[in-house]
Amino acid sequence: MVTKETVMQTLKCFPNQYPRILEEKFPHVLEKIVQLWNSPDGEAYLADLLHPTYSGGRFDRSGFPETAWQEILRLQELYKKPRPKLAK
Repeated sequence: MVTKETVMQTLKCFPNQYPRILEEKFPHVLEKIVQLWNSPDGEAYLADLLHPTYSGGRFDRSGFPETAWQEILRLQELYKKPRPKLAK
């Protein structure tokens, strides 16, 4: 499980942007977001979470509660902000 400190450092988010609901109820989703945060696949993963059919998503999931959906939406907006490029 990913720690709060790791999430904060990776996402470069403010405390009021911390995805508390994802941490509590969907830790596997938050861990995947952190893993993909600085990769080209991060944007597609966030889009798939919000719109399961966007990139071949599954139809068998019931979706997230409104609070989790809002956190994912905020993370998607945060993801779109410029970040330093990773060295190759």
